[in-house]
Amino acid sequence: MVTTRIRIAAWAMLIAQGGIIFTGGIVRLTGSGLGCSDWPKCTPDSLVATREMGIHGAIEFGNRLLAVALAMLGVLILIMLWRARKRRPDLFWLNLGLLAIVPVQAVVGGITVWTKLNPWVVAGHFVPSAIAVGVAAYFVRRTYDTGVRLKTKAPAPLPVLGWIILALTAVIVLFGVLTTGAGPHSGSTISTRNGLDNVWITRTHAFPVWLLVIVTVIGLVLAFRRGQTTMVRTLTVLLIVELAQGLIGYVQYFNGVPVPLVALHMIGLSATIAASVAVLDSAYPRSTHPDADSSVPVVS
Repeated sequence: MVTTRIRIAAWAMLIAQGGIIFTGGIVRLTGSGLGCSDWPKCTPDSLVATREMGIHGAIEFGNRLLAVALAMLGVLILIMLWRARKRRPDLFWLNLGLLAIVPVQAVVGGITVWTKLNPWVVAGHFVPSAIAVGVAAYFVRRTYDTGVRLKTKAPAPLPVLGWIILALTAVIVLFGVLTTGAGPHSGSTISTRNGLDNVWITRTHAFPVWLLVIVTVIGLVLAFRRGQTTMVRTLTVLLIVELAQGLIGYVQYFNGVPVPLVALHMIGLSATIAASVAVLDSAYPRSTHPDADSSVPVVS
């Protein structure tokens, strides 16, 4: 049986994974990418940020502290799941995978500092975080069921559309990273850009976004006609997130990419990944706990 504590901890993990993306974005947007000039220490002489390093050092070190807190949360969940590891190995291994991403991210983060925020290394630093948000969203949903997949699944072509939605989301994330690397927010005054044409990479990023919206609408219509209420809910959430993200993206583009809108766009990115995972997962129903609230299977 999955306890309420485990469910709360799973939600905390999802929020924290999204928080890593958000605070990483704040580091870039405030030019604090080299606020800590070294790694694993903040400076060659100090493990932590000092008062002399100012706000940039505090912001960069704060992002590092959140990663430490994330690792501690992963260990805590591991302890909570230890007795249930044989009955719910899916939850145990999902959390272990999330925990394993933390040191990988830390090392890649260190390389970004050593390379003075090389835009291609920074892009590589973001990808594991995006994957972690998706895995964390899946982890949350698994805490609301028994882990046993039902013999039936959503009627065709809804499962296929779910995979297409997830694939398009991955493409959008990758092009979004490249767009950011070509934009004005480098994270530091001495770091370079990736050299891609900002206008064309932005248009390339927008194209799969429109495809995702179209596929989502098609899926929503089909799910409604075929009485797939769970998929209707997850697709509705995804569509709302997509429209909000699209609006923010266009407004920020035509207004010179202001910092507050970029920060909102980073939050929306995590929500898009989580919602896409929820859509795909809803196409493969599982038996639920008797005490689980069946109205809460949507991760958003």
